[in-house]
Amino acid sequence: MKALGSVVPSFLFALGCSGDAAPTATSSASLPAGSAARAGSELISTATITRIAQSQGVAPRDAVGLAVSDALFAEAAKAALPSATTRSIERAAVARSLLEQFSQQAARAGPPTSHERAEILRDRWLELDRPAGARTTHAVVLNEKPELDAGAHALADKLFRALQGVTSGDELIRLANALPAGSFKIRAEGLPFVTPDGRAFQPVGSGFRGGTSTFDPDFARAASAIALPGELSPVSKSAFGYHVIRLEERLPGATVPEPELSQRIARETLVRRAARDRRELLEKLRQTSSVQLERAFDELTAQVKAAP
Repeated sequence: MKALGSVVPSFLFALGCSGDAAPTATSSASLPAGSAARAGSELISTATITRIAQSQGVAPRDAVGLAVSDALFAEAAKAALPSATTRSIERAAVARSLLEQFSQQAARAGPPTSHERAEILRDRWLELDRPAGARTTHAVVLNEKPELDAGAHALADKLFRALQGVTSGDELIRLANALPAGSFKIRAEGLPFVTPDGRAFQPVGSGFRGGTSTFDPDFARAASAIALPGELSPVSKSAFGYHVIRLEERLPGATVPEPELSQRIARETLVRRAARDRRELLEKLRQTSSVQLERAFDELTAQVKAAP
């Protein structure tokens, strides 16, 4: 499939040749200051010629020819096509121009910075830098009142003794729910994998899915400290109360090795930079009271280099 930059000029050329009278190009010393040529009703600036020459790698004289040719084709198309079709082609050209600018600007910024690297690893940790995880079943004596802390701890000690010798998470839940709790409440449940710093995840198919929230850091450390599946933690305190935790399964961590990680980070960095530039441009446009959406065709030509 041809790139838009090569398809549009060919399409417009055909339209220009089919008309009864095509626009003509003029070049004269009487042109306004800053202009290099006129193509129909369009003035082509010297700045545009300079940009075309630099982006296309051609001599200034050849750049003038390219600009005039494209501007003439554009005017012929505007005369021959319905206005809606013309606007659609122009919008496509503008969009492609902007996307290429974003991509080039992102590449010119160089390799990922330490901040960009850390940001990507934070967002894509399940794929690129997943810590070890502990899947557990726990029972917690819930308490948020400091004055009742001693009583909650005493009940958790009783719970710990009652759970000695449990052989499954289901048995832990059943025994915990059967223990008289008095004025306290005991919650018992199975939990997803949790990392030592509290991030949660679950295996899904051949990959993993992260949780939408994080675990209490004291609970996460206590769960991660259990040595072997089937073992219970000592009574452990968190912001929610006192826990007894049974390790069900431990999953080792996985990190993408270098240089694969560097390559994947580099590609992701370019995508994120381009997306950031796009967001910034859209925000500027939203803040502008009057936005001119159409652009002279020679300005577009200066920014888009057709793919071979």
